[in-house]
Amino acid sequence: MNAVLDVKLNNYQNIYKLFFLHHQLSKPQIVRLLNLSLPTVTNNITRLESEGKIIAQGFLQSEGGRPAIAYKLVEDAFISIGVEIQEKIVKCIAINLKGDILQQNKTDLIFKNNNKYVEKLTHHVSSFIENIGYNIERILGVGISIQGIADKNRKSVLYGKILPGTYSCFESLQSYFTIPIMLFHDVRCAAAAELWQVKLIDNAIYVSISEHLGGALIINNQIDFGKKGYSGALEHLQIHHQGRNCYCGQKGCLETYCSLSALLDENETIEQFFKLLRCNNQEIKLRWDCFLDNLALGLNATYLLLERDIILGGDIASYLIDDDIMTLQHKIKKIATFPIDDKFIRIAQQQNNASVIGAGLPLIIEYLECQGVLVF
Repeated sequence: MNAVLDVKLNNYQNIYKLFFLHHQLSKPQIVRLLNLSLPTVTNNITRLESEGKIIAQGFLQSEGGRPAIAYKLVEDAFISIGVEIQEKIVKCIAINLKGDILQQNKTDLIFKNNNKYVEKLTHHVSSFIENIGYNIERILGVGISIQGIADKNRKSVLYGKILPGTYSCFESLQSYFTIPIMLFHDVRCAAAAELWQVKLIDNAIYVSISEHLGGALIINNQIDFGKKGYSGALEHLQIHHQGRNCYCGQKGCLETYCSLSALLDENETIEQFFKLLRCNNQEIKLRWDCFLDNLALGLNATYLLLERDIILGGDIASYLIDDDIMTLQHKIKKIATFPIDDKFIRIAQQQNNASVIGAGLPLIIEYLECQGVLVF
């Protein structure tokens, strides 16, 4: 009996999975693709349609007889919400089962580690959910990207010193919602968005350069968490032992030399900086060269230890050009202990809203894995 049920479940999952791989499908096409009987396909199509996972949409071109009904995946049968919390703003995004953005917004909200902030945050997220117009039963949950390292249980913060306070306010968030609330490290969210975009990354070091710098390790197409969750935190790699003070309490961390906070002058935007850089402004070129020198120190130590390709993401990614990557690679090769022959640095493909998209993706991935239809 169990074997029969396993076969039925396998047929159901395989048929559902096909709709993630094809724009439209007819019953005869599914019969041919999966070598199943027409009654089996019909029963499963009826079930998927009744569950709101697929929908009939017109007819396919006739192959001689009556045109076959075309069925299509309902990409927003279930959705997830991503939230990115920064010191002064909150971003919200809704994504469908293919990771596509349905709706997004951004609002000013200054972080405070207290109940009043939590109430404002939950009101904003709840309003966003209400405005997108989906029944709560179709929302898989809310993933929250934070500037801190979340515990593996996704409910509390292991370490966080960027935002003021102890981050303890996040532990009460679940009590405000009836759907699951999960916490994630912002850099790992960005790395997750890159994994989703590229589909297959064997082994790599993901480096996010935004207001702050952060790292994540990708091993066998999965983000590595380490024993407790601190894996990949190369932002606190000390490159100058008597250097600048870091928020972590140490001196000379990579964060203090190679984040956008370290690169940009007060009131200077990243757009202004790179516009002047591309116009060969000499002061800007000197500052950029010094930035790359320090980044090379940190990435050389990281590459020496792990010998994996490096992906540069974060807010800086969309401003980088091939010449920047070539220069950085050259600087690393000059100080490397061992010869490095191949190109080993690339710019992230997911460049916009990576952290907030990545915050919502784990809920989508868990759903797809549970359904047996994850396609990469």
